[in-house]
Amino acid sequence: MRVERSSDLHKGDMMMRCPATDCGEAMQPDYRAGYDAVSGLECLFCPRCGHRGMKARDGVQLLFTGQHEYVFSYGPSLSHLKVILSTVAINIFRVQGIPPTQLARHVADWALLTGQVCGTVRFSGDLVLSSCYAYCQQQASHPSGVSPV
Repeated sequence: MRVERSSDLHKGDMMMRCPATDCGEAMQPDYRAGYDAVSGLECLFCPRCGHRGMKARDGVQLLFTGQHEYVFSYGPSLSHLKVILSTVAINIFRVQGIPPTQLARHVADWALLTGQVCGTVRFSGDLVLSSCYAYCQQQASHPSGVSPV
């Protein structure tokens, strides 16, 4: 496995923020773990709370969608994340101008930041109490750059 180092914390022009509830600090590269060229994932950590997670260096790529299901891949990896959005989640964020595809992308980024690199992520249930909701809300509030801490 080839590991590279990178200081690129940006997903496009968006700084990755800690997904931990009540944190939101800018994530920093974990130089010990670095970048895994096989998976396409870069390891990050939060200097404020110590949370560790990952991000897709080139962002998550939408493979296909059907009704409320979105399947994303990243890097050269064959792994994928399936995001299932509830109708309630879609409606809450649609009112804020976030289309379902963008919401699903935020949920996939959140899953990687929390350490889930494959499988299914269901954005449903008691949304307001979830760290996923807080992360998506933060992304919706600050779509063009780093959100204030």
